[in-house]
Amino acid sequence: MDRSSLERLVRALKQARVQRSLSVDEIARLIKIRSAHIEKIEEGDFTFLPPLYVHSYLKKYAAELGVGDDALLDACRKELGIAASNFSIPPPAQVVLENPRQSGAAPNGKERARLIVVAAAVVAIMIALMLLLLFLRF
Repeated sequence: MDRSSLERLVRALKQARVQRSLSVDEIARLIKIRSAHIEKIEEGDFTFLPPLYVHSYLKKYAAELGVGDDALLDACRKELGIAASNFSIPPPAQVVLENPRQSGAAPNGKERARLIVVAAAVVAIMIALMLLLLFLRF
């Protein structure tokens, strides 16, 4: 009897983990996935999260242990009911700003000092103008 791709992958993952003498908690820390999720995967329960997340976890787990290949992971994706189109959407282009001031980054020490001096000068000019207007009225 032929096992499903998910069953084969899960069996290989658990076997590889045990061969490396890794506990569920240790592999969970390595791949930054909750221990409870690793346990669910190894039990063959894929209902604990949406299929796309489960597939992502399977890929991380398989990559860490060097188990499976692209064909097996693709077959698992299909068994989980995830359309291939979910993986063919290119990431959005990153915007590269030529002027670092446009990035919204906080000013460095020299820029901050310059801003303080300019602000103080503006305040001083405004005070001087107000005093001048007051003296001209009287």
